[in-house]
Amino acid sequence: MHLIDRTSNGTTLIPIEAEAFQNRTIYVQGEINEVSTTEFIREIIELNRKDDTAPIKVLITSAGGSVVHGLAIYDAIVSSKAPVWTYCIGMAYSMAAIIFAAGKKRGMLANSKVMLHQPLIGENHGGNASSVKSLSDSLLETKNQLVEIISRHTGMTKEEVDKEMNYDHYYTAKEAIKAHLADEIVGIDSVL
Repeated sequence: MHLIDRTSNGTTLIPIEAEAFQNRTIYVQGEINEVSTTEFIREIIELNRKDDTAPIKVLITSAGGSVVHGLAIYDAIVSSKAPVWTYCIGMAYSMAAIIFAAGKKRGMLANSKVMLHQPLIGENHGGNASSVKSLSDSLLETKNQLVEIISRHTGMTKEEVDKEMNYDHYYTAKEAIKAHLADEIVGIDSVL
């Protein structure tokens, strides 16, 4: 999608993402994977390089994806010198919910949802008993890591977070605010 910029020198098509980037807005959309993570980290580094004091807005609409790649995005957000404000635009499920929770300011559109759950085993995993045990141990370590992160950003105890993550737990915007996963319900004008 493009914006049309008409000047006395003619007409120029500007990719909408480029215009958003110039306004310090970046996206986490679709599946969280190696490609989307690399692009996100490149953008957050560049925005910090340009100005490490002005807020960066991250618009999230994602059903989640890779925990490893999602944690790289999370690390980029929490280590950014520029404050990062996260906005749930539609959905922030699974790993996207962890990313959303990392924002210094967290807003949700009124009908958006956040979903937490335990990490899942990816496709094509299996093997002998030792491999399955190792996979199980790693999955439990990852679960504990995610519980710690959510606890840190919400003020919930680890036990409360663990209970919330026992199943796919969907939160409306009001429920997310009550659980301290979000700070406020916002209109689309807040993300401009």
